[in-house]
This record gives sequence, C-alpha cells and structure tokens, in this order.
Amino acid sequence: MVQMATPTTNPTYIIVGAGVFGASTAYHLIKTSPSASITLIDRLPFPCPLAASYDVNKIVRADYGDKFYMELALKAQHEWRTDPLYSQFYHESGMVNVEGTGLGGRMLQNYKELGVSTKAVVIGPEELKERYPLFWDTDYSAAKDCYVNPESGWAEAASSVKAVTQAAVDDGVEYIEGTVSRLLFDDQGDCFGVELKDGRTVKASKLILSVGAGMAKLIADSAPERPDMQVDDRIIGAAVVTGFVKLTPSQIKEYKDMPLFIHRVGGVSGNPIQILDYSHADEPLSGEAYPPTPEKVMKFCRDISFSNFYKHAESGQMISTPPLDQEDEGQSNVPQGLKDEIQTVMKGIWGKQAEGMEIDSYRICW
Repeated sequence: MVQMATPTTNPTYIIVGAGVFGASTAYHLIKTSPSASITLIDRLPFPCPLAASYDVNKIVRADYGDKFYMELALKAQHEWRTDPLYSQFYHESGMVNVEGTGLGGRMLQNYKELGVSTKAVVIGPEELKERYPLFWDTDYSAAKDCYVNPESGWAEAASSVKAVTQAAVDDGVEYIEGTVSRLLFDDQGDCFGVELKDGRTVKASKLILSVGAGMAKLIADSAPERPDMQVDDRIIGAAVVTGFVKLTPSQIKEYKDMPLFIHRVGGVSGNPIQILDYSHADEPLSGEAYPPTPEKVMKFCRDISFSNFYKHAESGQMISTPPLDQEDEGQSNVPQGLKDEIQTVMKGIWGKQAEGMEIDSYRICW
C-alpha cells in the first residue's frame, strides 16, 4: 500500500488492478468497511483479459514448504470449499507433484506441525502408476518422490474473478475502466490519488496497487526522481507460457478424472530468464498439466519464468514489464521456442499419449 495523505473520517480507497489481489481486496474491504468509499480501477471491463488471472484455471492448494503460506492457504482453501461465491468454481481433482528435492516430506511435516490432518502421501513412481494408470508413460527418469494430495485441486480463474468483482460492485464498490498512467503526490510527497491515461483523476485517502508485472513501471513513471520509492529488484515482472488443447469427446472421457499433475524434476529456478533467451526445450522437464475444464480444455504450463527488461529513461533503471508496445501486451505473440517448451511438457507428462494431442492456442501469462 502506498503512503497516502492523512485519511478522512470515512476512509476512501483506490485499488489499481482488478485481478486476484485487487478484486478480492475490494470484495473483503467493502464487507468489513461498508461505509468506506472504494474504487477499483482496471484497463478494460472485468475480468481484464490482460491480467494473469484471466485464465481457464489456477491451482488451489495448501501444499507449501513454507508453513506461513501453508497456514494462509488452508484458510483460503476452506473458503473455496464452503463459500457459495467460490465453491461453484472449485474442483477438488487431487494433485500430484513429481519432484526430487524432498519437498513432499517437508510439506507433510508442515501439516503435522500445524496439527492439520491430511490425506497427502509421498510415494514412488511405480505406486503412482498403480494409483493413476493414466501416467504410465510419464518421464520419471529423474524422479525421486511423488507427492499426492487428493484434497488439492484447481479453480476456474477468470470466471471466479469476474464473480468476486461483480459481488464487490453489487455491495457498493465503484468499478472504473481506465488505464492508470501515474500516481499523484502533494507538495509533501504524499500520494493522494491517480491520473488516468484519458486525463481523469481519482482521489482517495488510501491507495492499494495490485498491478502485478506492471508495478515497477507504474512507480517509475510516477516518481522517477524518488529512488526511495522504486521497486528495484524486490519485484521482477515475469511470465510463463501456457498452451491449450481442445479435447475430443473420447479424450474427455479418458482424462475427466485426472488429477492436477505437476512435474518439477530438474526445473529451472531463481531469477527469470530474459524473454529473448527462450530456447530452453533441452532443460529437464518442469511443467504442469491441468484436468479438463467445463469447456473441455486441457491446459499445459511450462514452469520456467522469463522477463522482459528494458531501460526506463526517466529513472535510469532497468525494469521488466510485459511488451507494452503490443496490442495485448504480447500475450498471443508466442515465439516458436516457447511453443516448443509446451511440447516438452506435454510429451514429458503424457509420453506416447501426447501423440493424439494438438495445441490449439498459446498464451504468455504475465
């Protein structure tokens, strides 16, 4: 949250960005502070197709090696299961995580230390194939452990974000369609609002930025002369590539009960690679396959992130953002090297079964 001028008696909020963080913040703020004035701003009608959350599905799990995130995710998953607003979009398909670092054991230990009962287990590849015969030809060459949690799953991403945003609007949140070009500061350096690309200004006592990969650029554009405000290397705008297969009726019948499958043996971690250096199809398999959606689509994700750095002229710093000179911020402009990486994931998870699958579309998700 950006430091604002002294708040009024009834706080006023601006939330920039209506993705997962922005929409949920607006929804819960208006629930807990019904007298507050809350304005939610994004570039297009909700759900904004430029957001990372504009997707067919996202993982919903509490399986983390960090106890803080596990505890937080357990609370969120409870809401996904029980709140009608969320549960209509939640699918508890189960989740498999094939990896070789001992993460599965650490997650089981976290459940134990938190006093939470779980059906999760760590098994070997052979037992996994007995449980899920679909994965008979998966590449297990570097796998040590297979973590299985039948109580994890996924959510219909864009649909749930749209529903939460609509619920917030119904409760009194104002939604403004517009691109925020800069933050506004008074003579003391305190932020008091935002200016939109079309010249409109919106003022509030509190500002929450939920702009994802656009964070560094927005702050640099707003206060290039203030190094203390810059994001620097604390946040790096990064993306992954996804691919989508429209399944045939016979494929739907075969895969409808599959779990979410994550294969992270030997994957690349650490800082994201530069977007121009995208040819990593020879890297060990690291990616995901999602169960079929209600629209009969299977999504694949390559679990290697990449960046798009350039020099910000006014502040003189290097920042990473989506390619802003392209109409859809480059989401549909997927280089062949990234398409090849989706093929790597698809073939690594499905083996010979991948021969009957064709990627219908690709997306770069920032």
